[in-house]
Amino acid sequence: MLNLENIREVQNIAKKTIEHVQLQTKEGMSEEDIKILAESFMLSNGIKKFWYYNVGAFVLAGNRSLLSISGKDYVPSKVKVKNGEVITIDLSPVLNNTWGDFARTFYIGKSNNEINEALEFIKNLHLMFIDIYNHNLAISMIHNELCKKIQNNGFELLDFRNNFGHSIEEDITLRKWFDSNNNEKFSTLKFFTFEPHIKKKGSSYGIKHENIYYYDGSKLTEV
Repeated sequence: MLNLENIREVQNIAKKTIEHVQLQTKEGMSEEDIKILAESFMLSNGIKKFWYYNVGAFVLAGNRSLLSISGKDYVPSKVKVKNGEVITIDLSPVLNNTWGDFARTFYIGKSNNEINEALEFIKNLHLMFIDIYNHNLAISMIHNELCKKIQNNGFELLDFRNNFGHSIEEDITLRKWFDSNNNEKFSTLKFFTFEPHIKKKGSSYGIKHENIYYYDGSKLTEV
């Protein structure tokens, strides 16, 4: 059943999984290795299945982090991750027939100012979204406003649908999109993701940062 308690429970498992993966990922592992690591952790913590075309952990490393492809077409690479490369991981666990959806980008190795600045921007983009959110406005209006903020800060959107997220559903075919073509009000989305997939212009990697949000009656709140 789609409710806050169930979403919070499955989302907490997803968050713990990302923490586990960040601690355990080492240079020389592949996307396939990291995918297995993440999915095994979720399964050992009560997750029974994955809602996104049975891909529990969508992992892209290095310059493959620029790719925007459907889970239907995803095949993890066996190429070993090098020191300093970014790793993006997007999780899609199911618990009590309820989706979790959580993504983060991180990197291994020594500190990289360019990547750190990009990761800081995408975190701030979430704060900008929370600030301008209005449940009575059209989804397309807020999408367009966020696109301007991305472009004005020297970034570009990578998603193949020019999409920022989707509603949380029990059926994958019923998702409503957070894009420029959706003129419905945000109030039509009870729970939804914000997951911008972007890159700094001229850079060789993409970054992603995803949370599930809901309107609590006064403000937009992260699950």
